[in-house]
Amino acid sequence: MLEDLSRETGESAHFAVRMGDAVVVIARTSGPGAFQLTDRVGVVRPAHCTALGKIILASLRPDQLERFLQRVELKPSTEKSITDIAVLLREIEEIRESGTAFDDGEFNLEVRCVAVPVRDFTGQVTGTLGISGPVWRLSIQALQSRAKILQAAADRLSAEFGAKGATAAKSLPR
Repeated sequence: MLEDLSRETGESAHFAVRMGDAVVVIARTSGPGAFQLTDRVGVVRPAHCTALGKIILASLRPDQLERFLQRVELKPSTEKSITDIAVLLREIEEIRESGTAFDDGEFNLEVRCVAVPVRDFTGQVTGTLGISGPVWRLSIQALQSRAKILQAAADRLSAEFGAKGATAAKSLPR
């Protein structure tokens, strides 16, 4: 499925799950282009400044998100990283409404990403599917246009995990 997604979008594809207060990439594929990101399977990333992580944060219940914010220092990875709780909460609310998260150089200044949730048979977010590529090739508009392809792939993967119908596409909990 990730290989199909990389072929359809021309970018690297990732599947990540929550690991404590971070996310861990458990599967990835490279896109067909000459320039490739060097992330590897098993890499752990902060949740607050990655598209994959922000999907996980948006899927948390309010009490879980509050505890996360009390525990974790929002350390910047780049000057674009969100380090203000109020700003992060506003972005999480937008993600909950749209079901899509973006990272515009927040973790790596040279990389843009988009991610969507993957659900299991209970309808709960079990992981997150994303694509990423270099900023010079992947504009925000290009990310937005590829989000539909990404969502279709997440729906297929969610179905593999037993999610019913349009469960994957529904907005995240509030």
